[in-house]
Amino acid sequence: MNIKLKSIIYLLVTIIIVTFIFYNSIQNGESSSNASTAVLNFINDFLANVGISFKFSGHFIRKLAHFVEFFILGIFLMLTFSSFTNKIFSIIGFPMFFSTFIPVIDEYIQIYSPGRVSSVKDVLLDFFGAIIGIILVCICLIIKNKNKFKNKYKF
Repeated sequence: MNIKLKSIIYLLVTIIIVTFIFYNSIQNGESSSNASTAVLNFINDFLANVGISFKFSGHFIRKLAHFVEFFILGIFLMLTFSSFTNKIFSIIGFPMFFSTFIPVIDEYIQIYSPGRVSSVKDVLLDFFGAIIGIILVCICLIIKNKNKFKNKYKF
């Protein structure tokens, strides 16, 4: 795939993810709670249907959602920035910056959403999710580049 096209696709997906995150932040407390309850019921019903009697709590599902959406964001932030260069460690500061900045803005938005509260713990959980995503992409890129180098210079 053309490098420019790949970069544009990664950037668009990253923008869509950030938009999704901010859209969820502007939802009032009741809407957010209803969405969490729907996901909770879906997961618990699925587990019951496959014969697992364990039930997740609403609190766990909300925290898991924070982690997962920012994990995915971290992956696409790193893919976006790394699509412009092969020097992973020279650009890693950019995805890390946005992995801090976006959760802070996300929680700031929630201050002004009726029925919602802002939490420093959520910022830390979001950041942790994004960092795990960034690290995963870095490991994959290092392995990919190592294999490319090894195949190019076989002895």
